[in-house]
Amino acid sequence: MNRERLNEDINPVYLKVAITESILLSCIKGSSFSEIESHIPRVISTSKVVLREYLYHLVNNSFMSYNRVKKVYFIEANGWNLLYRIYSQRESSILDYTDLIIKIESNNA
Repeated sequence: MNRERLNEDINPVYLKVAITESILLSCIKGSSFSEIESHIPRVISTSKVVLREYLYHLVNNSFMSYNRVKKVYFIEANGWNLLYRIYSQRESSILDYTDLIIKIESNNA
């Protein structure tokens, strides 16, 4: 395969850290969509459409998994790694927490 061709198929996805972190934390023991929605801080305004888009990208990029039978989302190893990177960036950043953005190289967008 041509390496240049692979890079053309990758589309970056930009996710707000505050929303992503809340989703991942709510899924540690498994959560339904409504439980995740209620876990998002009220300071961050998100619609159901935006939340579903975040879940789509987090599942398709292996940060989370979805159990179709139980209709529950779970954090995966990559999600734990992402949380670690979020906390590392938050500690070293002078930006407001709500302004932080994560860039995910995604071939599923």
